[in-house]
Amino acid sequence: MSRIAEDKIDEVRTSVNIVHYIQQFVNLKKAGQNFKGLCPFHSEKTPSFIVSPEKQIFRCFGCGKGGNIYTFIKDYEKLTFVESVHKAAEFAGIHIPQSVESEEQTGYFQKLYQINETACTFFEKNLWSGPYKKHLQYFLDRSLSEQTIKKYQLGFAPDSFDKLLAQLNLNSHSMEEAENLGLVRKRDKSNGYYDKFRYRVMFPFHNVSGKIIGFGGRKLQEEQQPKYLNSPESVIYKKGELLYGLHQAIQSIREHNSVILVEGYFDLLRLVEVGIKNVVASSGTAFSENQARLINRYTKNVHVAFDGDQAGIKAAIKASNILEKENLNAYVVALPAKEDPDTYILDKGVEAFDKLLKQSKSSIEFQIEQFYAINKSPAIEEIDAFIQDVLNQLADLPNQIKTGLYLHQLSDMFKINENILVNQLNRFRQARINQKQHQEPAETETQNLHRGMYKAEAGIIGLLLTVERDQGKSILEDITIECFENELFAQIYEHILHEIEETGKLEFNKMLDHFHDNEDIVKTITELSIAEYGDKQKFADDCIFQLKRYQMEKRTREIELLIKSDSQSADSIEHYYRELIETKKQLQDLIKQHRTL
Repeated sequence: MSRIAEDKIDEVRTSVNIVHYIQQFVNLKKAGQNFKGLCPFHSEKTPSFIVSPEKQIFRCFGCGKGGNIYTFIKDYEKLTFVESVHKAAEFAGIHIPQSVESEEQTGYFQKLYQINETACTFFEKNLWSGPYKKHLQYFLDRSLSEQTIKKYQLGFAPDSFDKLLAQLNLNSHSMEEAENLGLVRKRDKSNGYYDKFRYRVMFPFHNVSGKIIGFGGRKLQEEQQPKYLNSPESVIYKKGELLYGLHQAIQSIREHNSVILVEGYFDLLRLVEVGIKNVVASSGTAFSENQARLINRYTKNVHVAFDGDQAGIKAAIKASNILEKENLNAYVVALPAKEDPDTYILDKGVEAFDKLLKQSKSSIEFQIEQFYAINKSPAIEEIDAFIQDVLNQLADLPNQIKTGLYLHQLSDMFKINENILVNQLNRFRQARINQKQHQEPAETETQNLHRGMYKAEAGIIGLLLTVERDQGKSILEDITIECFENELFAQIYEHILHEIEETGKLEFNKMLDHFHDNEDIVKTITELSIAEYGDKQKFADDCIFQLKRYQMEKRTREIELLIKSDSQSADSIEHYYRELIETKKQLQDLIKQHRTL
């Protein structure tokens, strides 16, 4: 099936009334502003299936299914997304060419690759010749060789609004496609364009076949924001499916039958510089299941070498858990605090890093090690909370033999009867089964499950989907992605933020189309967009307060644990005490301010 243009997808969707289409299969009756009927996706006696003509979405409050017209066709008629668009177009009487030559589709993608190639060549030339050559020194000062710089096609984007633009025009590239790829932006009050990447060192992203699909640009001046500016997602670039450096590393990964996963570009480049080539980077985003599956094509063995600070440790544990859920073998490399692979190798040398690599621990071993590093004489309550958390992780592992070995380690380390651990693990597994088999209606779910942080995060996403533009921007100014603990909400928030930054608006149905292959996100977006929020300003204030308070309380607990650690120096202890006092003061001020509101 051929690719369908975005404007045609929009045209079809806006031409089909979702109520009229679904009425072919479901007996719908008017219920206030909406329509109601028995859900076609599960057996029920009391109607809980709602269709909203205003928002052009459906939602079942029994089984949780939801989405727009394409979601319904895709799930009910068991079709692909493209086939669903064709089906809806047929219903609306809109013609979509059925036979598009494969060369035409290939040609379209080739055009996009050529645009990126032109941009990459432009960025590269700036480093090696002409007035911008002095910026090559930035990479040389980071102790990278010219060979490595050339291998990864690093470059420089000048502080100009039209230099890249001129190069793209010279090659007769489509400005509309260049805008979709995030290389240029349209001016507000004219039909002109301007360069998006300005005064940044550039890192091109390659797909596994070596085609350039996007870019990351690092700032060179302190006042620039953000620190890293990345290409937006496009038909050729999905950031949750990218691993930086994979194209260059595939052969080495296969030779070693293992890969080293790092966080940043310079961590990867440092390892390559010292001869370690089986390395990939998560490209500055939270590690995802899709990235784990991508690694699984080439090896089962992954060494996670993230930063040695608390954020890096937390991210490494999370990444290793994702890897093991996908049935890979994950090993965590324990870097010292305040070190990353780049700085550690520059300071200690490649032999020292290789030693750390050989001492890598499994995720559970690493977590136990970290627990005892922070808690020299842990209380029973602290041990109980830690073991419960680990068992919760193990409940998701598909490998039963590995799970049994981990249980044995826990039993041995904490002197607990292994049968007790097995029984508790089985309770967690049964709870998951019960949750899937007996999902409660949304009202009960909200009362029983959507509490605390989850409810506040869901509230923020729901508001961003439903409030006016100015109020949405106000919320985005108050909340950062670091405030989200739930990965699904963080992914939705990141997309909303990107869309508003790039286009100045959020189109709800386009968002559903974007996530059409992620059922959990489609369900969540639909549920939150149809919910009622009462006084939206008060609700927003409450949600923002909850998120900020939780982050401050969490940081307070982290600092208190660091102070308890014997490994900290006197200077470190003093620093943490000052930070603890300041954090508690900020927390008190936040609570007072919220009470006043």
